[in-house]
Amino acid sequence: MGTERTTFSTRRFLVGKAGPFPRLVFREEVMLALDQFSHLNSQGEHGGFLIGKSQQLKTAEEYEIIVERFVPIPQRSDATRLVVRPDHYKTVELALKPGEEIVGWAHTHPGFGVFLSDFDKEQHQRYFPSPWQIAYVMDNQARERAVYRVVNDQWERLGGYYVLRDMAQNEVGIAVSSRAKRRHRLVTAIFVLLLLGAGAALGYPIARDMFVKLWPANQAVSQLDPEAELQTDMAGTAIQPELEGDSASDSSPPVPPEPSQPQSEAGAVTIAPPSTVPRYVEYVVQTGDTLWSIAGKLWGDSSLYRIIAEENGISNPGSLRVGSVLRVPSDPTNR
Repeated sequence: MGTERTTFSTRRFLVGKAGPFPRLVFREEVMLALDQFSHLNSQGEHGGFLIGKSQQLKTAEEYEIIVERFVPIPQRSDATRLVVRPDHYKTVELALKPGEEIVGWAHTHPGFGVFLSDFDKEQHQRYFPSPWQIAYVMDNQARERAVYRVVNDQWERLGGYYVLRDMAQNEVGIAVSSRAKRRHRLVTAIFVLLLLGAGAALGYPIARDMFVKLWPANQAVSQLDPEAELQTDMAGTAIQPELEGDSASDSSPPVPPEPSQPQSEAGAVTIAPPSTVPRYVEYVVQTGDTLWSIAGKLWGDSSLYRIIAEENGISNPGSLRVGSVLRVPSDPTNR
């Protein structure tokens, strides 16, 4: 029991919203291959088979579908629609590895939106009738993608899907035993309690000193002429005018001096400017980069690639040149 080990080697990123519809998961390399395929085949309809695994869930999501490979269907570059033939299906089915299955298909709709035509629906119901088999539609010109499935002749567009990314090599191998997990929780709880205790112990003398220092200052101000104008320095501290008579006879305790701040020659307080964080950074395009992969690499959400396109005036995401410099916001949510 105490030697059970779990290794975390992948992360899932949600694109769109989560269920209760089937849980669809694309491996990141498959998503990048589909994105590149749609850009390279920008004329006519093209597509292929989605290969992976499926399992039934005992939740409202019903199924989990993991897409692990994409197998294109060869056809003419000027084809007006993608036609799936029985020999295509049979060839792919015979080439499946153990444990793999055909989980759906993908095809492009360049320039005319993401939807399923009557012909597409007829093909889907013929070759992909199971409720866990999907149709993935891409329009690279409109930068849109959509996923559909059919259940009892009722078509449903899924609200989102996940992208499964392998962690970097230096992140893999975080092995945690069940005993270590319990010990980690206990240490964390003790550490939090110590922080709270230290905060309370330190906070009391600070609060006490603040009230002790404020009392003499308030008493001194109350002894001034009510009609006299109260003067303050630039830091907002009350300035006590000199009173006539011997200052030693004043029964009020002296006001402790406030910590001095750096001043200029004219006597004005010099306030150091706050540190700033650059709103934009520069990214150099590398071999194999797409706007989709860059957004995923920098922000962990590939669907934010439109922000990079807008910031750099890119109308055709497939025209990235290796070595070109992109202007990328540091925080895509605060532009």
